[in-house]
Amino acid sequence: MHIIGIYLAAGNSRRMGRNKLALAVGKMTLGSLALDTAVQSALDRIFIISNERDDLAWLPARLKMHEKCKMVKCRDAGEGQSASIRCGIEYAIEAGASAIVILLADQPFITSRMIDEMVACWKLHPTSKYISTTHDGTMKPPILITKELFPNLLKIRGDQGARKVLRGEFLEHGKQLPCTDARLVFDVDDADDYSNLLSKME
Repeated sequence: MHIIGIYLAAGNSRRMGRNKLALAVGKMTLGSLALDTAVQSALDRIFIISNERDDLAWLPARLKMHEKCKMVKCRDAGEGQSASIRCGIEYAIEAGASAIVILLADQPFITSRMIDEMVACWKLHPTSKYISTTHDGTMKPPILITKELFPNLLKIRGDQGARKVLRGEFLEHGKQLPCTDARLVFDVDDADDYSNLLSKME
C-alpha cells in the first residue's frame, strides 16, 4: 500500500484578507502545523498543493526539504478546492498511490494518530473505498480515499471537496471514524478563528 497525503494549501484566504497560512502561531506558521504533523505519520509521501503565486515563505526549510514532501503548483487553484484535489490526484496516480489522505493546511490540531488510525482501519478493511473522520455526524478531513474513487474525484468542479462524492452512492462503502473533540477538526477561516486558535494554543 502506497499512501500519499494531499496537503491542500492553495486557497486565496479571502475571508482572512491576507495569506492565513503565513500567520504566526508561536514559532511556527499556521500552514506548517498540520504538515509538521503529517510528516510524522504513516503517510509515505505528501504532496503540498499551492497556487502559482505562493512563494511558500510560510514553510520552514526543514519541511520544504523533507524527504516525504513534494511541492506541487496548481495552475487552476482559483477554481476552488476541487482543482487542488484533482491536481493532487493526478500526481498521486503518477506516483502509483493506492490511496490518498486529504489534509487541510488550515486545520492546525490534527494529530499523526488520527492519520495513522485511518491507515490502520483501511488495512483492517481493505475493501473500503474511503475512511473518513466525522464530527457530530459530518465528514471532516482528514479523509482517506482509495484509488477506486480517483476517477470520481477527478470529475468534481468548483469549490467542492471529496464529501460531494462520498455522500452519494459510495456512502455505505467506507468507514467513518468518530471524532468527539471539536478542537481536532477545527479550521481557521477568518480573524475570529485565528484569535480562537491563539487562545486554544495558550
